[in-house]
Amino acid sequence: MGKKIRWYMYGGVLVILILIVVGKITREAKSDSLSEAYTGIVAVRGLIADTTEYTRYIEETGALTGNKESMIATETGGRVKEILVEVGSFVKEGSPLVRIDDELYKLDADRAKIAFDKAKMDYDRLTRLYDQKSISESDLESARLGMKSAEVGYKVTLKTYNEATVRAPFSGTVAAKLTEVGQMVERGVPVVQLVDIGSLKLTIQVAEENFRFIPQGATATVIVDALRDTVQGKVFAIGSRATTGQRTFPVEIRIAGNGKLKSGMFARAVVSGGTVTNGILLPRVAVLPDAGRSVVYLAKNKKAEKQIIRVVGNFGDRIAVEGIARGDTVITVGNQQLSQGSPIALVME
Repeated sequence: MGKKIRWYMYGGVLVILILIVVGKITREAKSDSLSEAYTGIVAVRGLIADTTEYTRYIEETGALTGNKESMIATETGGRVKEILVEVGSFVKEGSPLVRIDDELYKLDADRAKIAFDKAKMDYDRLTRLYDQKSISESDLESARLGMKSAEVGYKVTLKTYNEATVRAPFSGTVAAKLTEVGQMVERGVPVVQLVDIGSLKLTIQVAEENFRFIPQGATATVIVDALRDTVQGKVFAIGSRATTGQRTFPVEIRIAGNGKLKSGMFARAVVSGGTVTNGILLPRVAVLPDAGRSVVYLAKNKKAEKQIIRVVGNFGDRIAVEGIARGDTVITVGNQQLSQGSPIALVME
């Protein structure tokens, strides 16, 4: 009888131990199930998109150039005899820049002048004889044509002689000397680069979706980072053909020179593109790059939904976009951890 009681006691203890172990395993299984349920949920913050009125600004970059820039070339060939300017020199229109050895050209012009003077004297003498009816009209006409031919020859050689001195076609600043004294140059070879920075221009490339918003004569704010300066300009010309290989159009902005601005300086232009009455502005952090596109994540049914958008303006820490509607919930924080369909725990800003 005592043995049976002990066996019952041992069996009861064993059952209790089994129940304890089974309970622990069950609790751990439930705990693991809960962990799995919450694994992958991303905590995010978001806001409700709303429409607002704003001024559209289009910002692009480019390099300043002089209103006039030219590589001044020789009209005649020969040896460079003298360079009359230095880099940075300001020259007026017509000022001499470079002189080619012109001795032979001068001799040709002198010889042509002698021939012209002789032909003119012959014509004057034959005119008197014609008045006396001593020669025929055809003789006089031949003398007149001979004089005209000699005059043309003289003018050609005189022009060649004068062109041995290269002169400034417009007032400007010497940007570069492209030859040296003693160097042989051919006709048409550039010898000086001349830039007019009394006024400058900035050509920017504007995307086709923004191109239509820029009117002729629009005011442009030009920021020159090198000078930490801002100047005002106006849209002077708008291209009628897209740049080859790109979906952009050239827009030229004219700026008055102030002595500090130089050709080649990097600049940013901000052009007003009119007022948008029902636009949507989002925090810059809400917009993400995605394979060459811009996207945002919307919160729908406790999941993240990727939405392709189009950026139509930049306003400091905010971006004007198209592609979402008023009332959409846009994720602004935690969006970099998301992909299409990610489960989310949303807190509204």
